[in-house]
Amino acid sequence: MVTKIDNALSDVAIRTKRKVFRRLMPILMLGYIVGYLDRTSISFASQGLSQEFGMNATAFGFAVGIFFLGYVLFEIPSNVLLHRVGARIWITRIMISWGIITVLIGFTTGAAGVYVLRFFLGVAEAGFFPGIILYLTYWFPNAVRARMLSIFMLSVSIALATGSLLNGQILQHFDGLLGFSGWRWIFFVGGLLAVILGVLSFFLLTDSPQKARWLDEPERQWLIETLAREGEERAAGRSDHGIWAGLRDRRVILLAVIFFLIQFGNYPLAFWLPQLVKRIGPDLSAVQVSLVTAIPYACAAIVLFLMAMRFARRDAEVAHISIPLIVASGAFAVITAFLGQPIIALMAITVATMCVLPATAMFWSLPTHYLTGAAAASGIALINSVGNIAGFVSPYSYGILRDATGSDNVALAMLGTAVVAAAVILIIWRNKTRERASWNSPRTSRPERVDAKES
Repeated sequence: MVTKIDNALSDVAIRTKRKVFRRLMPILMLGYIVGYLDRTSISFASQGLSQEFGMNATAFGFAVGIFFLGYVLFEIPSNVLLHRVGARIWITRIMISWGIITVLIGFTTGAAGVYVLRFFLGVAEAGFFPGIILYLTYWFPNAVRARMLSIFMLSVSIALATGSLLNGQILQHFDGLLGFSGWRWIFFVGGLLAVILGVLSFFLLTDSPQKARWLDEPERQWLIETLAREGEERAAGRSDHGIWAGLRDRRVILLAVIFFLIQFGNYPLAFWLPQLVKRIGPDLSAVQVSLVTAIPYACAAIVLFLMAMRFARRDAEVAHISIPLIVASGAFAVITAFLGQPIIALMAITVATMCVLPATAMFWSLPTHYLTGAAAASGIALINSVGNIAGFVSPYSYGILRDATGSDNVALAMLGTAVVAAAVILIIWRNKTRERASWNSPRTSRPERVDAKES
């Protein structure tokens, strides 16, 4: 009798997780693909901005980075509001507003307009990524969350790979259409896609399992009870679960510093890679540059997919984050040394991308294991906010160093130093932490993994 009940519960659990995945993950991933495409599309507009507005590397780096100032300033309030008003309405608002602003960038007539609109694009998009991370905690139990995060982070690689191909085609075939330059059409197309997906998200997303009419009663009840139990266990021993609890938690502050260093090494890859490829192969056309740029992200997507399969029944560990970062730092050193040799440089860029993006995905499994409620909303937003300060500092610094030295070498060395520093800090802190639960508490997923293997 007990075995039959256990089997029935197992069937309900499997069925529920599949339904939730099929209902929510496609629209969330599409939203983030378009969001990341709109955020990074300026990298393919760099030549047009230089020709029409006279923007040098420093000015371009500032245009890239000012997005993150707006993003950081409004990220924590945005994530807290998502927690309070519901994901469906707030995610819809975010997507539609950033889509409209992206379209407006295509109509700018000078560098000042680009700076202002990029800042407000950051304001509009603030809270989207940490909001999705928080939203996943509403729907997926601990045992599968690392896998869901890996699958979701596939969006970044897909966005950068497909965005490279799409933007290359737009630059070549849309240039002059209706009197607009090709770089302006990059913003028109990306912005309209965001508005369309924003409308769709209003109808497809559900705020919580309690409101999920598309789950039957046993499925809904299993999910509510499982998540409630895990939430209580995460909250055990904490007297304060409110907004300020997440902001002053020492682990949150440390993770924010680590994430800053990871993003410091990550963001220039997204924004400067087309120009870096053009320097490696100066005779490449816009379409050829887009094809070459897509290679590292396509490889990273494969790695993320394999990681998602790997973590189907286990949690991510610190080693899964630190080791790829150390390898990435070595890849940056190779890029610096062999920038004049296209094949070696491209292989090293690919390795760096294949390591940094999966490490970023695995990183987000750490805070979601011990934060809950409003503390999760504020803590996750704080970590992402500090990380996104690197989104301003890193591309801008890269541009300054490139103009000052006339080379990418010093800037690339800076990126490698940042990611290896993140790995070292993570390892040192983990070694000083005697109780495993201080990182991944509670380890409620261990019994579920045993049950899964036995079944």
